[in-house]
Amino acid sequence: MKAYSIYVMILLAGLFSCSKMDDNYKGFIKGGEIVYAGSADSVKTWPGNKRLQLTWLLSDPTVTSGKIYWNNSNDSMDLVFKRQHEIDTIKLILSPLQEGQYSFDIFTFDSKGNKSIKVTTTGQVYGDRYLASLLPRPVRSALYINGVLNITWGTPDSHVSGTEIKYRDRSGAEKLISVPADSNTTTIDTYEYTENNPILYSTVYLPDSNAIDLFKTPFEEIAVKGPPMEYAKTGWTATASDYDEPSGRGPANAIDNNVSTVWHMSKAAGSNYPHTIKVDMGTVNEVAGFTFNQRLPLDGAVKLIEIEISNDNASWRSLGAFTLLSVNDKQYLDLTETESFRYFRVIIRSDYKNSTFTALAEVGTYKR
Repeated sequence: MKAYSIYVMILLAGLFSCSKMDDNYKGFIKGGEIVYAGSADSVKTWPGNKRLQLTWLLSDPTVTSGKIYWNNSNDSMDLVFKRQHEIDTIKLILSPLQEGQYSFDIFTFDSKGNKSIKVTTTGQVYGDRYLASLLPRPVRSALYINGVLNITWGTPDSHVSGTEIKYRDRSGAEKLISVPADSNTTTIDTYEYTENNPILYSTVYLPDSNAIDLFKTPFEEIAVKGPPMEYAKTGWTATASDYDEPSGRGPANAIDNNVSTVWHMSKAAGSNYPHTIKVDMGTVNEVAGFTFNQRLPLDGAVKLIEIEISNDNASWRSLGAFTLLSVNDKQYLDLTETESFRYFRVIIRSDYKNSTFTALAEVGTYKR
């Protein structure tokens, strides 16, 4: 049996009782009275990292010591109390302990050696196994645009209490910021995006509402996407399923870097959505997203689209459906992951006037 001894200070005080409860520490049996010391009252366990905290109230003024058993009574600890108030709060931390579930038996003793009735409680100790099971909070995106880093977070685990972010600011000073678990986005305007300035994060867990320790996942790098860098359209060619032939506003106008010219879809009788423009970039590019410029002034801007990509102009793969905004500014449509391809086509399915055709000023691609 391992035996421990400790002198327990009363850490919390100031509780006073209005009356004594002799039943807490006296029992009667046939043949005479047996006196029991007052038992530990309101016992609580507080889980920790390879340790555990026990707290209880001590109201019997005659109690001067105690003993705790655990691990099937193979381990124990002797306690000596220094009383300060009529009702004292005992705080005791047991450390180190192996990870797992524990059962504790608590006895107290008065100055005459009378023993209390046993009080049993259970508690959990966390450790390396628990830490190894923790996952970092998902990062949906981290975009650095116009000198500002915007991080979008995924849904955290229910035991996540927050996230720590570590980086160097523009002056080279190391910064550590904390992000609450209920924050879905984080904006940092002091971060400088460079190849040698990674931004790291760690997810903080509180395994139990009563836990006395936090657990943190190892710091790992956030994959930051830098500012969009558009591919030059030199050498690009464009074709379309249709266009407004009388006006000559063909698909080449959508890749000429001139927002005042447009690809206008056919206005002929019976013409209707979808209308498709296909672009050959002339070489395979690593593409992080697409750019779009609506026709100005806005008049039935392009709304619903689908984008498909190919490397051989024969086999096509859809990247999904997207909704463009009816705005004057250039729009950046970020892909969830970088795609490698030579050809792409944009299938336009509707506009903001619920018409049968519209126009598009520019389309392009970019990397980060």
